[in-house]
Amino acid sequence: MNEVKVKICGLMEPEVALEAEKNGADYIGIVFCKKSKRCVSIDDSLKILNVLKASTNKVALFANDDADYIAKVLNKTNFTHIQFHGNEIDEDCMKYNLPYIKGISYTNNGFNNLDKKFPNASAFIIDSHGEDGLGGTGKTFDWKSAIIDTKKPIIIAGGLNCDNVEDAISTFLPYGVDVSSGVESSIGKKDISLLKEFLKKVKK
Repeated sequence: MNEVKVKICGLMEPEVALEAEKNGADYIGIVFCKKSKRCVSIDDSLKILNVLKASTNKVALFANDDADYIAKVLNKTNFTHIQFHGNEIDEDCMKYNLPYIKGISYTNNGFNNLDKKFPNASAFIIDSHGEDGLGGTGKTFDWKSAIIDTKKPIIIAGGLNCDNVEDAISTFLPYGVDVSSGVESSIGKKDISLLKEFLKKVKK
């Protein structure tokens, strides 16, 4: 089995992003959805991006955001990937000339025909979105009964933490796992010890 990739999402502080990178995170996610409590400004995102290696995968996250706003963010930053968690269709996601990851909510019965709906997606994040369409809810979904119709890489999210990530991996054998609230001491505040423990459990 290939090594499971780890995406740490909702990072708001350069020092935490650096710790995530040092401890083996494969993707660093920064949220620009204006509805989110983890939303950062372009200037603050640059402080995070500037401490990371050029080789690190850097993901900008949006959900039903204005196209001009998305373009403005991407024109001023050096993200390697873009992630969409709203009602975007494939055509919307392709506009920005970056590999895109599409977030799919367990609650909207959207697991069917994923490759047909999003033929150009580089991967799918399967999450338990809140009412605002965003992840970071801290809620899991029914891993064992979920049937995900895609041949593309699957990244599991939604309520993952140090206590359950190993079960999620053994159930799904996913390409990767995504964590945000599961390694936080409060909303947006990542706990370094939990972050390190999570990465250690996935990468062991």
